[in-house]
Parts: sequence; C-alpha cells; structure tokens
Amino acid sequence: MSTRHRLLALAVAVALGAPAAAGAQDFSFTYLEGGFAAGFVNDVEQPQAFADNGTTYDIETDAGGGGFIGGAWQFWGNMHLFGEYSSISQDLEVSDGIDTTEGDFDLVRWRIGVGYAYPFSPTTSFYGRLSFDNAELKDVRVAGFNFDADVDDSGIGGEVGMIWAATPVIHLQGYVRYTSVGKIATVDSDFAEGFDTFDSDTLVGLDGRWYFRPGIALVSGYELGRITTWNLGVRFTF
Repeated sequence: MSTRHRLLALAVAVALGAPAAAGAQDFSFTYLEGGFAAGFVNDVEQPQAFADNGTTYDIETDAGGGGFIGGAWQFWGNMHLFGEYSSISQDLEVSDGIDTTEGDFDLVRWRIGVGYAYPFSPTTSFYGRLSFDNAELKDVRVAGFNFDADVDDSGIGGEVGMIWAATPVIHLQGYVRYTSVGKIATVDSDFAEGFDTFDSDTLVGLDGRWYFRPGIALVSGYELGRITTWNLGVRFTF
C-alpha cells in the first residue's frame, strides 16, 4: 500500500470513528492562522535532464522551509469564505555528472474560495470547498546559470473532508482535494525555457488542532501530493 493510500485510509478511519467524543463541538469556520511551513517538490525527486551548449545537466530539488497564513469567515449559517497563502524556499542542484552547483527557488501557492459545512453529529462535521488556485515558481537562482524559470499558473480546485472532535480540545481533520496547479509538469529540454507550467494533482491531507486556550489552538498538518507540505502554527478561532 502506498503512502498516499495509507494516509487516505487514516482519514477515512478518523471519519468512521467519529462518535467517540462527548458533548457538542463548535466547528467555527471563522479563524486566522499562520506559522512555519516546509515542503518538497516530488516531481523533481528523480533527476531531470536538460541540455545547454552540448552539455547535459541533471537537476534535483530538496526540501525547504518558509511560512503560511490562512483564514476563513463563516456566513449564512454553514457557508464560509476562505483563503490560504504559503511561500516555501526549495534547494536546487544542477550537475553535469562531475561537478554539482547548488541554488534555490521559491514556491508560492495561494487559493481563495467558498465552502459549506454540514454538522453530521455533535462531534463531527463534513465540508466541501470550491476554490481558485494559483502556483508560482520564482527567483530561481543557480550560480553560473541563467535560469529564466519564473512561471505561474492558476486554475480551479475542490476539496471534501471532515472534522472530528476527538476530545473537546483536540480536533482532527482529514480531506482529499483536487487542484489544477498541483505539480510541475516537466523540465523543458530547451534550457532557456526552464520549467514548464503546472499540471493537475489530487492531494490527501491530515490536520490536527490542540486548543490549549479557548479560541487558540496549536495546529499541525501534512499534505501528500506531487508537492508535499507540512506545517506547524497557531490558529485563532472567533
């Protein structure tokens, strides 16, 4: 079973095990959150080759860190508007088989949209979201190379998931989402063109929140896809 399938099974298991906690929970979709984020561009995990002046080079990326911010506003009972933004720096290596040159680039992603939450039980809520997604590769820097690889793309996204109050102060969230801009399609054979545009992907995520104070939670999440990310931060719920 692949890692993605295991994570999906865990998200489903969370949903099926939901009736454990006692007492009705307020799953507010009015919040602000932010913190540290890290990620890895899986599409370039295996070396991708390009040519320049008769020399063939391999390009690889490694995990890097950055930050994220997000928020939502609940209206009309169970509807909500939401937005998310993250910027993560990625390490980059270019090699001709003998010498390796290191560099980096920034991966910037954001999305805005609307969602609806359905309170299934006092401790469980299901939700769905539609969004406009954007992803951008920018500031590609490798010493000795002129990478013209600043590209961005946008498209439609969708998400379905559930939130379960395992206890009054510990909430778990599992979801599956689709995005039109979820992976880097390829490294172009023409060196001057750099990276190609983005392509679609389906991602699986699992989040946890610990409300150590009323309305204030320590949050952590992991999202598995062609671009895999994890984060740690704080959420303020209103």
